[in-house]
Amino acid sequence: MILRSVTKHVKEQNWFAVVLDLVIVVFGVFIGIQVSNWNEELAGETEAKVLTERIMADLKRDREVIAVLSDYRSVVKKYLITTIKAYSNVNLVNNEQFVIAAYQASQITSSWSYRSTYTELISTGKFNLIKDNNLKDKILGFYSADWSVPPIGAIAVYREYIRGLIPFVIQNAIRNECGDTYIIVADTYGYILPENCDLNLPEELFNETASHLRSQPDMLKKILYKISVHDSLLNNLADADKEIIKLLSAIADYQP
Repeated sequence: MILRSVTKHVKEQNWFAVVLDLVIVVFGVFIGIQVSNWNEELAGETEAKVLTERIMADLKRDREVIAVLSDYRSVVKKYLITTIKAYSNVNLVNNEQFVIAAYQASQITSSWSYRSTYTELISTGKFNLIKDNNLKDKILGFYSADWSVPPIGAIAVYREYIRGLIPFVIQNAIRNECGDTYIIVADTYGYILPENCDLNLPEELFNETASHLRSQPDMLKKILYKISVHDSLLNNLADADKEIIKLLSAIADYQP
């Protein structure tokens, strides 16, 4: 249509009309490109919003995991404290609870974090859809280390040590009667550990085992190391939760 109009005006030597036709063509191309750019930018902003919302969902799941892990490890710490008291003073804790606490103090549970959205952002290059450089720095800073990975030495030698001292019949009874309880956590599963445990086993078995444990000269050293490592794990969880709260706040304030 425009080409015909230009050809006609050239034949008629109507140069004003020719220029007007060319202006219309150029303006039309410009508007087309501009609209395309606007649409692309809008699509990018929409996708950035979706991705940041997904990161928020991952972080909220992480907080659920941290809460369950903290509860579990807090129970283990109570057993550790009971073990130290019982080892140091036979009158503070009866032998049954001493032996049970010594075993339960060796309990561990796995930790995990939700990093799928962040991994997708980095691997696909979509991270640059987030235009706020300050927010990008905060996200990169948080995910630069995985809070769920325990530091070297976190799985203390105490677990292997104590399970080599307590008779199988007691260990088996504890696992059956007072072991981990399965629960739903953050769209998957986790465990809780009961705070109390009583077993229907002969008293003399606990007395013999308790005496055997107290006769180990290196047991107190291993318990103290275990509780030191355990406190570090609990502190790491608390620190990670604080960082998640700050990042959630920053993302909530983000406007693409």
